[in-house]
Amino acid sequence: MTTWRFQTIAVIGFLLLPPATAFATQQNDTSATTTTRGDVIRLREDAPREYVVKKGDTLWDISAMYLNDPWLWPELWRVNESIANPHLIYPGDRLYLSWVNGRPQLSRKAFKSLAPEGQLEQKADPIPTFDRAALEPFLAGHHIASDSEIKQLPLILGDNRGAPRINGMAPVYIKGDVELDSKYRVFTPVDSWDGYTLLRDVAGVRINLHHVDMIEGELIQPEREIRRGDVVLPPQPTQLPPIIVPSSGAPVDGYVIGSLNARNKHGKYDIVVLDKGRADGVEMGQMFQAVRPGVVVFMDNEKPEFANLYKPYDDLSRQWRETLRLPTKASAELLVIKTFEQQSMAMVVESHDWFEVGTYFVPKLLNNED
Repeated sequence: MTTWRFQTIAVIGFLLLPPATAFATQQNDTSATTTTRGDVIRLREDAPREYVVKKGDTLWDISAMYLNDPWLWPELWRVNESIANPHLIYPGDRLYLSWVNGRPQLSRKAFKSLAPEGQLEQKADPIPTFDRAALEPFLAGHHIASDSEIKQLPLILGDNRGAPRINGMAPVYIKGDVELDSKYRVFTPVDSWDGYTLLRDVAGVRINLHHVDMIEGELIQPEREIRRGDVVLPPQPTQLPPIIVPSSGAPVDGYVIGSLNARNKHGKYDIVVLDKGRADGVEMGQMFQAVRPGVVVFMDNEKPEFANLYKPYDDLSRQWRETLRLPTKASAELLVIKTFEQQSMAMVVESHDWFEVGTYFVPKLLNNED
């Protein structure tokens, strides 16, 4: 554990303390700022006074039109009765921006359309938090398993060509317990940490024939070459609920230990892996902040000098030179969208700066929790 971690906890804890008093300001009847517990609700300058919900909209899309911080969307609805539950927002509804006790709110006028027979038309599905059609396949395509679990999974042995990569042109052979005439998925390891492995779905496999000591299968729509030693699992669907309400959740902190892409830097809408999961109390909807420690500055010269701690001399000389550490800053906001026993996956819903695997995260305190 790095030494700055304890300083970070103290600094972030101070920054997230609720203010002594709440206040609200309104300017030109078009924008307002409300300070409450944790965050400041900031309306966009171009926030529309009225908006008609369209098919394909999400709560996130609508909130992004009104708020600089879209994850605070519950604040837009919490103080009024016309939208007591975001599940009640449907395509065709007209939303109105107004102010109640100095706080912005959206009220709703429901859309009613009469069919030719004089019957009310059935409403479409309520709008979701995110585009589930885009997120669910991405999440279902990744799975986290412990080393002990992986040892129990059926293994890809290869095909009769003997090539190190398997392209699906010939039957594939499997060692392990799978059922005949059943469909499975092939997962390949892409990352690992402390006894756990991140697996990526790379192909489907249909079990066709049982031999004496192995199983023969047929690959279905491989997305990439399969390797000997890849594992076979039933499909791992992720059922995202229609509404994911952001929350502060469990008071745990930790590190970003992986990601679902191969990039070195991560930003908005990337999905990262956190080293805390259900065993730590982490639940879907919990929000964290990725934080960066302030840099160290040498203060004993005529002008401040950045201390490059990757240089041996700078790292050593800070032991006796006069130094000052700049404040810790949040670099991204993370929303947990899938949990495992010891890890969880979070989407970067806002990024103030690029961050890397190994970044430290802390809980984010939200307004909508009293």
